[in-house]
Amino acid sequence: MINNLLDTKAVKLEPVLLETKIKVKGSVTVIKGEVTSSRVNRRIWVNEIEILPAMSFALRPFYEGDFEWGKSAQNGSFTTALSICLAIFPTERLAENFYVCFQEEFVMKFPAGDFELNIDLNRFLKRYKSRSEPNLYSRFCFYAMSTSREILLHKDPVSGLITADLAENYAVHSETIPGVKVRRLNERKQKLLFRLFAKGNHIIQGYEFQEVMPKVEDMMNRFYWRSIEKMLTKQYSEKFTE
Repeated sequence: MINNLLDTKAVKLEPVLLETKIKVKGSVTVIKGEVTSSRVNRRIWVNEIEILPAMSFALRPFYEGDFEWGKSAQNGSFTTALSICLAIFPTERLAENFYVCFQEEFVMKFPAGDFELNIDLNRFLKRYKSRSEPNLYSRFCFYAMSTSREILLHKDPVSGLITADLAENYAVHSETIPGVKVRRLNERKQKLLFRLFAKGNHIIQGYEFQEVMPKVEDMMNRFYWRSIEKMLTKQYSEKFTE
């Protein structure tokens, strides 16, 4: 179960990075067009080597676009985070597992303009050590009800059975949100909400990701539109009772 996979006490985690201190440099250039409006070109270097947005497109095409960072960044901040993680982690699996946390912890806090930062990842890796669990996988789901649209799955090392607990995934919150007790209480309520909707079918299993993810997409798609329907019904109800 996904609710058990984040308990890593029984799992010996190997170091995911040999070098935990990295240097990240960003530059912002405004290119003025003679006919069209000006555009902003953002570039990133990791340990003096330039990385490109294309590095992340094959894994997360939904975020296709230029780099973005800082408080006002949109989808491009996920592109930035995944591209950096692909440059520093030894495997795509680890980059996929960590990049959303990296986006929250670092990319959204990068200065809006040019910058050059020395980042120590030791604290970050300890805080999110569950993401290095050897049988944890992260996959993109367009209809996932979260900003990152990531679904966490666990692959049993013996049987090879892949499990996604969609109630747990729906209730996942950023650890940076303050108020631990309130956050945990809200997560429990959201798990119950999804289980009631799914009528016991919130656990999706299979032996191939290609088998599991279409089922995940279908369930999250139905939940997404059901949530939109309820929201619109509530808005109309409030409007006509004013």
